[in-house]
Amino acid sequence: MPKQNLFTKKLKKQFLSINDSIESYFNKIRYLKSNYKKFELIKNYKAFLIIGIIFILIISYFLLPIFYNKNLIKAQIENQISKKYNIDIKINNKLSYGLFPKPHFITNNSTIFRKNNDIAQIKKFKIFISINNFFKINNLEVKDLLLKKTEFSINKDDLIFFVNLLNTEPNENKIVIKDSRLFFKGNNQELLFINKIKKHQFYYNSKNLFNGLLSYNEIFNTPFKLVIENDKFNKKIYSKFRSKKIRLSIENIIKYDDKIKDGSINITLINKVISFDYQISNNSLIFKSDDIKNNFQGQMDFKPFYLYANFNYDGLSPKKVFSYDSIIFDLIKSEIFSNSNLNINLNLNVKDIVNIDELKNLKLKIAIEEGNIDLSDSSINWKNDLKIYLKDGLISYNNESINLVGKVNLQIKDLDNFYRSFQIKKDLRKKITEIQFDINYNFTSKDVSFYNVRIDNKLDTNLENFINKFNSQKDRGFNKITFKNFIRKFFKAYSG
Repeated sequence: MPKQNLFTKKLKKQFLSINDSIESYFNKIRYLKSNYKKFELIKNYKAFLIIGIIFILIISYFLLPIFYNKNLIKAQIENQISKKYNIDIKINNKLSYGLFPKPHFITNNSTIFRKNNDIAQIKKFKIFISINNFFKINNLEVKDLLLKKTEFSINKDDLIFFVNLLNTEPNENKIVIKDSRLFFKGNNQELLFINKIKKHQFYYNSKNLFNGLLSYNEIFNTPFKLVIENDKFNKKIYSKFRSKKIRLSIENIIKYDDKIKDGSINITLINKVISFDYQISNNSLIFKSDDIKNNFQGQMDFKPFYLYANFNYDGLSPKKVFSYDSIIFDLIKSEIFSNSNLNINLNLNVKDIVNIDELKNLKLKIAIEEGNIDLSDSSINWKNDLKIYLKDGLISYNNESINLVGKVNLQIKDLDNFYRSFQIKKDLRKKITEIQFDINYNFTSKDVSFYNVRIDNKLDTNLENFINKFNSQKDRGFNKITFKNFIRKFFKAYSG
């Protein structure tokens, strides 16, 4: 019996112990449940506190350059730019520090020198820096450069400044020039032209291993894009010029390992491609095409600038030369020829005029000097019957209108055949050898006017009245039918 009581007591004691454990467990659960929100607030507070401290430390780190000695910073920036890019630059004003979009210093009115001569004024200059180590001023590293509203004043010798930027050692940095202007001057400091720089970007292409320039410009009111790639390993330069306004694209490859440099060019005028090879020396460029039927050759001198070229074609459509939508008139409308320092002489020789059977042997002489476009001493044949000479001829452009003004001589070679071609009545066929007149032809409206008409150097009253009546008409354009009618009426008036 005592043993049974003892067992009962032990069992009861064990149950009490288990009951206490279960009660203690649920008490802890109730405690945790009641204090869960407090633990979450404490936990979030600590997280925000840690994040805030880290943010403050990061911002503090990036703001350290504010406390740098600005004079030491100026010297370091100038030295690093000189070593890395071979640019002699002087920071004239104080530096300010900016954090966004990435750490940089900014200053106004800095100067670029070459051989102690001032060649550029930078109104707004940004110097981006590496973020690797801001704790020591001596660890400052210059990265990208941004030059805004810079005015370059250079001559031919100063172009080496841009050449050097294309020859810099490989690096990850960029030099960007934006909203700037380049004033190019001659030997006597006369202004030759102004190139507006919308954006220049010098960079290194680590994938294809070349120094590059991507540039958007405007010259002579003509916007254009320029791409240059300098392959220093193979000593080749690839460049591409493109202007949508004048529908011109030029691709060029040149080898520069010899004194006389060999190159090749592909020129696209509208949809026509012209290719030729060339050689370039210190002061001239000689070029020649390989096409047998349609070939050209010439020379360009750089100092002073002068271009001379001969173009020979078996056949050519007048629309490609004289149409208002042709590349020549696109160039005239762009006012690219208005530069008084351009000196150009071009000779265009064409055997057959496409789609006009009567015309052949065009000899067009184009002289551009001091902004004038002179076509004097050009000529063309009308069959074998007469030769048409443009003794004095000038092209002018104003108020969206392009005009040819000149003096024309018609030298008659086969008068009888000429009369038969235009079906002139026999009683109107007078013997003549030459017709002279002044002409004003509007390429825009395709209207023509005649003045001072003379036959064998003599004026005729009836002919003068006929011409005045024609000039008073609203429609003074010609097609094949109206031109033949005009010729018949012309000789009828002369014989009257």
